[in-house]
Amino acid sequence: MTKATSRYLLTSALSVPRELEIVLNGPIGPQRVRDDTHIINQNGWYRTITPSAKFSTLNDILFSNLEPTNPDAQIDAIIDEYHQQGLPFTWSVYPWSQPQDLGERLLARGATGITVQAYLAPTSLALDRVDGVEVECVAPASTAGIDAYLEILSAGYQLSPDEETFRRNRYHQLCSEPPSMRLLIARCDGVLAGCLGMVLKTDSAHLTSASVLPQFQARGVFQSLIAASLATLRDMNIPFASGHSNAQSAFWVARFGFKSIYTYTLYELVPTIPKR
Repeated sequence: MTKATSRYLLTSALSVPRELEIVLNGPIGPQRVRDDTHIINQNGWYRTITPSAKFSTLNDILFSNLEPTNPDAQIDAIIDEYHQQGLPFTWSVYPWSQPQDLGERLLARGATGITVQAYLAPTSLALDRVDGVEVECVAPASTAGIDAYLEILSAGYQLSPDEETFRRNRYHQLCSEPPSMRLLIARCDGVLAGCLGMVLKTDSAHLTSASVLPQFQARGVFQSLIAASLATLRDMNIPFASGHSNAQSAFWVARFGFKSIYTYTLYELVPTIPKR
């Protein structure tokens, strides 16, 4: 948790409003690092490089601070740093990111982008679970529970075998006592239907990796998972929950009563495979 704390100190020093600070720092945490992860957290940058991970979850640029005089050279150097190691990576571009056309420059280099909504809610937010949906919190280090969670997550996100193995091992570590992460599983009529993770911090938790299987969508599974997460956090005396939502779930998150803090674009750049 020291890596997240170091970012907390940086944003506090810049007098960032607390609710913005919570949401900005939400994705930072031990769930996104491996033993060989190198973290660059200086001069306005926060990015990770994990040579052993050929997936972008552990290779990302959360905050950037490009040189204003020649950003293209720096962009190309950073892309080469990842791609020469065969690493895909993501780059978060915010409304305040510089240069203002950073997104267009990344698209011109072959990036693809998705819109992400960053949100926040007090855990006191009233939200009911839906009848017919059962939600359980995975017991610490429960092999069966973590396997069930990953079965749902892999179906929703098409995880590579390497990423699934990483998550399985990491979740075992983080869910053990004292936990820095909690996993929730939802069932409909006893059948696995959805999942949601919570990364625990000092006075907040980051909701992540939510997935509902297609055959159980529009049955209140997502709402029940969110309601259960808020109740769990209340019981732990954690006052805030943050999250970063894609377009598919952003509508529901707003409907549940979460406050939108900002919208940004997450770009992914995948190394080109040479033709033989």
